[in-house]
Formats: sequence, C-alpha cells, structure tokens
Amino acid sequence: MNRTVALVAAIAVLAAVSAAFADDRPDDGKGRYQLSPVDGGVMRLDRETGAVSMCAKKGDAWTCDAVEDRAKASDAAKLEQENRDLKARVRALEDQAAALPGAIEPPAPKAQLPTEEEVDKALDYVENIFKKFRDRIRKYESEIPPPPLPPPTAEKDSKDGRQL
Repeated sequence: MNRTVALVAAIAVLAAVSAAFADDRPDDGKGRYQLSPVDGGVMRLDRETGAVSMCAKKGDAWTCDAVEDRAKASDAAKLEQENRDLKARVRALEDQAAALPGAIEPPAPKAQLPTEEEVDKALDYVENIFKKFRDRIRKYESEIPPPPLPPPTAEKDSKDGRQL
C-alpha cells in the first residue's frame, strides 16, 4: 500500500515538473519578457499577452505594477459606444418597419411550447383521421364478396367409367 502511494506521488511530481518545463513556443532566444530601461526603473513587456508593467526598486525588493493601456481603454470605450449606437439604430428601424402599412411582425424571440389544450386538439385530430382510415378499410373489406366456391366435381367409377 505504501509503495503504491509513493509511486502515485512520484508520478504526480514528475508530471508537474515536466508540465512546468514544457513550452509550446519555439525558443527564439529572446524569452517571454522584454525589458527596457526608463527613468525610475524598467518597463517590462510580456511578449505573450502584450501586457506592460513598470518595474521599480522599492526598498530591498523590485515590484512591478501594470501600466494602463490608454489606447486599449479608449478603443473599448469607442466600441461600447458604437454598440449602444447600433442597438439604438436597430430599435429605430424596427419601429419604422412596424409603422409601415402591411408590415410583418418580427418573429418572437423564443419558441413557445404548445399549451395542453393545443396538444389535446392535435391528438384528437390525429385520432379522428386514424378512425376514419380504419372505418374505410373495414368498409372495403366488407364490400368485397368472398370468392365463389368451385363447383363440385363428379367422381367416376374407375372400373367402368360411369359417374357415381
């Protein structure tokens, strides 16, 4: 039992270590981060995510604080505003279309299940069709007369050829 637990633990540690060292990117010799010296510290660019951090020495330790990406923030704000404008435009066009004579209602956003009464009505309809079909089959079966029996054949006496 102890050997099994030790073996499982060893395999788990080996898997964790190999996963930590696994890297899907080709090694271009540059590493994940690019460091650039600036006034007051170092700018760190994460090559995988594009995140930028300002690193500075505070006391005995270095700390890195994320730098706000103003371009990204303004792009997000522009996209959110454009989204609101487009939604307002769609609402306005739907209202205009609804006001036109002979306008077609937009489809309902969700499909609704039939009510219990609608299901019963549909089943009653199918049941009536089945009954009519069954009755027609029975009617046609009763109208067909049975085939006539063949006339009896006269037997002949095998000795002299006379009929019996």
